[in-house]
Amino acid sequence: MLLLLTLTGLIAGSLIYRLATSGTDISLHRAALGACDACGRPVRPIELIPVAGSLAARQPCPGCGTERPVWPRLACEAMGGLVAITAWAFAPAGTLLLSCLFGWTLLALSVVDLKRYILPDGLNALGAGFGLVMIWLTRPEAWADHMIGAAAGYLVFLAVELAYRHGRRRDGLGRGDAKLLGMIGLWTGWIQLPDILLIASLSGLIAALASTRLTGRTLDGGSAIAFGPWLALAGWISWLSGPILVAAY
Repeated sequence: MLLLLTLTGLIAGSLIYRLATSGTDISLHRAALGACDACGRPVRPIELIPVAGSLAARQPCPGCGTERPVWPRLACEAMGGLVAITAWAFAPAGTLLLSCLFGWTLLALSVVDLKRYILPDGLNALGAGFGLVMIWLTRPEAWADHMIGAAAGYLVFLAVELAYRHGRRRDGLGRGDAKLLGMIGLWTGWIQLPDILLIASLSGLIAALASTRLTGRTLDGGSAIAFGPWLALAGWISWLSGPILVAAY
């Protein structure tokens, strides 16, 4: 089971990377078939295979000569496999497959946000759909806690977004972040929202500071920062360690 899940995770990571880099329109069909972002030329069949395909794509596109980065795709494939491994090790009882689907959805949202600074409604809705199935199958008696988590997660970030816009006269937080936190709250329930916000804020701050040190760029009020990946990371950690945290409380 672990081997099968890990292989599936590698495939999911490869598909997610192609999904996030498939031009201006996010197309699952185009991502699944594979095509050069610059000229639309179909990729070789071997390039659709995880890891091997990434290494094969080191050569420029035969159609237009565009250079294709290798390490971002390999990293995304590795993350897809890591989602499967951590779910197998730590997912709550009876939720292994649904946890993998949740983790891969979070990974897709993270990669798209890093590439385009957007969190697509379709992916947020997909994660919420998986969450509803999880509640129905594994914890129907706790549906109220999860519904409150979804509403509270969305409304907290909506309030932050509107307050910042009112005070600074510009956008500081995207609506997609509120939808993502709402989707994560649906999975974890309301009691873990403080943990998620703390982990996401600290990891995002550390990443921003590390980026300024490594790149020499200066961050200011107009700098665009993708917060979705850190929300996703916090949500994944909280989902896997939720029983431990709740027991500690």
